Amino acid sequence: MAISPLVLSILVALAVPMLGGCGGKRDTAEEHRKLSLRIEHLPPRRSAAGEEVELSARVQSSLDGPKLEAAVTVLEPEGERRHPLPLAEDGSGALTLPGLDRGEVLRYYIEARDAAGLVVTLPPRASEGNVYELRFEGSSYRLLGGTSHLSAVLATLLFVGAAAAAAQNLRGRMSAGPAGMLGGFGLLLAVVGLFLIGGIHATLVTGRPWPSSPLFLSLTRGDLGIVSLIWAATLLFGRNVLLDETPEGGAPQGERLFSIAALAAGILTIGLALF
Repeated sequence: MAISPLVLSILVALAVPMLGGCGGKRDTAEEHRKLSLRIEHLPPRRSAAGEEVELSARVQSSLDGPKLEAAVTVLEPEGERRHPLPLAEDGSGALTLPGLDRGEVLRYYIEARDAAGLVVTLPPRASEGNVYELRFEGSSYRLLGGTSHLSAVLATLLFVGAAAAAAQNLRGRMSAGPAGMLGGFGLLLAVVGLFLIGGIHATLVTGRPWPSSPLFLSLTRGDLGIVSLIWAATLLFGRNVLLDETPEGGAPQGERLFSIAALAAGILTIGLALF
């Protein structure tokens, strides 16, 4: 009796799963893990001039028993210098670098690499010039430093107060005298306390009389220098108004111009401090 092709195909289709089952069922398992590499570092901002500085970091990886490598790269005028950072079993490591002279800056970044080829730098985007800066400073005298910062704060408050008094003058509630007095005291504090005494202190600490670091908020010595020049010009050209030496009938217009300039200087001071 001949078996038709259709019947034969059905028998083969039923027999294949049965034959495959004779060898037992194969079990499989698969796990996916997201790789990660992490660096922790607390960057020092200042160090005593000429003294060695220790840079410490901690590297962590998601790999089991990872082979980690880390290094501190220092940016020097002649190029980059790479210093290997030895790591303990827990991923922590420290490196000691020689100190620099007063006023010099150590620019560096940390790089870590694991066995999977992941590379992380700290700070991020170090290849684009985003690096840490460690300043080496000389002896700081608290009296000079405190006088400098206190003068900067008081001068800023006096400049803002003068602007408020000028606004009251524009509203006709007071004369221009209080605005001029407050602005004059602020200018005196800025020149003597910040630029003279503060310049001496900054030279002793950083080697420069005019450092660019902010005094408080976003206000720098350069910002207060601009505001002080504006106030010096305002007081110079408005001295006749303040001393009541203007001709009869000219004082109101002169006071108004003086108050507008004082108000503009105050608004500029607030803007430079906040942004």
